[in-house]
Amino acid sequence: MRLLKPLVALAAAASLVAACASGPSALQYPAGKTLSITKDVWDYYQEYLAVQGGYRKDGAFLVALVGDVGVSAQYSYCPPQYDACTFGAGAVNWANKGCIEKNLKCVVFARGSKIVVPYKILD
Repeated sequence: MRLLKPLVALAAAASLVAACASGPSALQYPAGKTLSITKDVWDYYQEYLAVQGGYRKDGAFLVALVGDVGVSAQYSYCPPQYDACTFGAGAVNWANKGCIEKNLKCVVFARGSKIVVPYKILD
């Protein structure tokens, strides 16, 4: 019985590492490429800025890709009325959780209110 607990802990740790392999580093858009997003995604980003206060560092906006085009998005943020939130990298993970649940490939578009990828809005 004593051996079972370490094996279960090891298996849990291994599955966590495997889950992280599709985590934040996999969420970066390729360097040097410009991300194309739809007008709907841009409008949703504007909504995100409005609800998260537009100035807070805590938050993340991820864009879901179909091919090379961002067609939908997920976000997480710390509401402005909560000054003590400490999301850090957790905001990306929370937003990505929605992508994973919907089986979407997502990339980070913005951290807080700062856009982190070159982009263009499609008509």
